[in-house]
Parts: sequence; C-alpha cells; structure tokens
Amino acid sequence: MYNILDPILLKGFKQMVKNKILIVDDEVFNLDLLEYALESLNDIVITRASNATMALDILQNSKQDLIILDISMPGMTGLEMLQKLKLSENTKYIPVIMVTAKNEERHNALKSGSEDFLSKPIDTIELKFKVNNLLKLKKFNDLQQHFNQRLKEEVQKKQQELEKLIHVEQELSMAKDIQQGLLPKSYPTKAGFEIYGSCTQAHDIGGDYYDVFETECGNYTLFIIADVSGHGLSSALIAMQFRTLVHAHFYTVENSLAVTVEKINTIFTKDNNESSMFITALFLKLNHKTGILELVNAGHHNPIGSINMSHNSGIPIGVLEHTTYTTLEVPFNKNDHLLLFTDGILEEENHLGEMYEKHFYLHYEEIKIFSPKKQIESLLKNFYMFIAKQNDDVTLLSIRY
Repeated sequence: MYNILDPILLKGFKQMVKNKILIVDDEVFNLDLLEYALESLNDIVITRASNATMALDILQNSKQDLIILDISMPGMTGLEMLQKLKLSENTKYIPVIMVTAKNEERHNALKSGSEDFLSKPIDTIELKFKVNNLLKLKKFNDLQQHFNQRLKEEVQKKQQELEKLIHVEQELSMAKDIQQGLLPKSYPTKAGFEIYGSCTQAHDIGGDYYDVFETECGNYTLFIIADVSGHGLSSALIAMQFRTLVHAHFYTVENSLAVTVEKINTIFTKDNNESSMFITALFLKLNHKTGILELVNAGHHNPIGSINMSHNSGIPIGVLEHTTYTTLEVPFNKNDHLLLFTDGILEEENHLGEMYEKHFYLHYEEIKIFSPKKQIESLLKNFYMFIAKQNDDVTLLSIRY
C-alpha cells in the first residue's frame, strides 16, 4: 500500500511550482483589482477572462488551480458557469470563489458547489487568506487524486498478474491431468503378474515416469521407470517426449533390449543436444515363453527384491550419442518380486537433516511380503511421516510374479 506522502508520489508535484488562478469578471476594473491584490502572493500565474464563455475556453486548453468568478455577468452568469464546472470531470475539483454584492446569491453559490465566496467591495486581505487556503486544498486534492490513480493502476496491474497466474494454474492443472493420463491405468494380466505403481510429483507436474505394457506381438512385457533431471514443466515435457520414444521403439520393434535402449538414447541425445537435460532409467523386459527377465540400467538405482538384479549402471539417457549398454538376464520365477523406485524417496530429509534412504531399505524388508499395492501404500505412509517437505518427485513400481 502506498503512503500518499511517499516521495515517489510527490516527485511529479514538486515540478508544479506555479499556482494557476483564473479570474473571471466582465468589468476590467474588477479584474485589475483582483490581479493587483494577488500579485503579492508567491508562485502565482494569473489568467483573465471577461466572460464565462471565454473562461470555459481557457479551461479546455489549460489546467487551473483556482477560479475567482463573478456571479453577475451578461450572457452566461457566473452561477451558470459554476454549475457547468461542477458537472465536468475535468473541472469539478477546481475550487471556486464566487464574488457577489448580494447576500442572497451566496446561498445559491454554495448550493451549486462553490467552495467559498467574497463580498463586494472585495477585502484584499480576506481574498489572500481564502486564496492561500483553497490553493493548499487544491494541492492536497490533486495529490489524493494522483495517489488514487496510482493505486488504481497498481490494483489493475495486480489483477492482470492474478489473471495470468490463474491462467498458468489452469494450464498446469491441464498438464497435470495429461501427464497423469499417460501413466498406466491398468496392468497386463496375461503373464500372471501382480503390479502396482505410484507417481507423486513434488509440484503440479514433474519429470518422473513409469510404464508397464505388453509388446504388440504379446511375447514380452516391458517395465520402465525414469527420472528426468530438474523439476517442473521442462522436466515434464522431456518425460512425455521420452515416453513417446519408448512406445515407438519397444511396442512393435523386436530388437534386443540393449540395442533398443541405445537407439532411444541416440535419438533423444540428438533432439536435445542444446539442452543439459538427461534421464536416468531402468528398462526391464520379460520373455513370457522363457521366463527370462532382462535389465538395462541407464544411470538409475538398481531394483531391490527377492532376486539379485544389481547391474553395472550405464550412463543416463541424453548424455552421449551412440552409447553402448549391456543387459543383465535372470530368471523370474513364481513368487519373485521386485521394487523399482526413483531417488526422490531416498534423498528427502526430516527436520534433523537425515535422509530417508536408510529407513526406506529397512522398511521395505519389513513389508516385502505384502502385495505390491500394500507395499507402496506402506512405504509412502512411512515416507511422509518421516520427511519435513517433499522437494522431488517420488515414483515406485512394485512387481510380483
């Protein structure tokens, strides 16, 4: 909120040195008398008008700080001119001193909006006091109007910012819905899996992604979890780009797992060569006929569970073109289970600055016999009870055969 005496607001007024006074009378003698009486005041500029029509023309072309107006004039009277002044937005706030020789005219003048009046013959000392007081009042009114205008502009500016913010929030909400819509709504049942996944962004949208789908031929099921560097909208866009590449190259093409990952990495790296974004990811591919589960690790945490899938980590996706990845192959038998996760669940801290990582592995040992859904629900409940604030996306994918 502005203070009306703020120096910034007063800056424009400091340049307004001269006080402009318009004197209006049809008699030259009265104009001379008024001008002579006012000349002793400091910083005064006087403009004369011999009738109301001339005075109104002057007011159209110049701003005045005070008007001294004779009531009795031929043609348009001073009272009629006063009424016009108070109806116009441009002149309604200019203080007016009405000059009259008739006492009964004073009431009409005050009723019509005159700020003060003078009786004829004019008392020059009284004139000076009234002029000084009304000029001070005018300056205060000008300052108040200026403040009100600044306040109005500031309110409009904040309103525009709020409208932009609302628009951004609406766009983010739509983006969140789109991103959530790309995550699996159901899981393949052909191979006899029990699967459950969860992706919780730290903000409206984020860069974590997981997926589970069968290939077009029906011979394989793919399990993928990924974490895009950074946070927010840019990471979310990269995650959606990555998902498109994954589906395009895994759904119909039947190359080896490592070769397919290498192609995805090369394409992604070329498309994002001016960006510093990269993706850590795990790619798992189960052969339904042989029961062999393949794993390619692109800079991600290895999965944990009943079978050992610790594997040398390759470099993340998007760092270097034509990177070679290696594949780990293990049998995936009945009742085997795995948990895939992103580093958001490991690195968040409590109020003491302790990371959740140790508690994550210990808690998983306690609940690994549960169903995938109960595992993830228990892990997340324990996680949110531990941390002070979530700053990174958290994604979990549990698989039991």
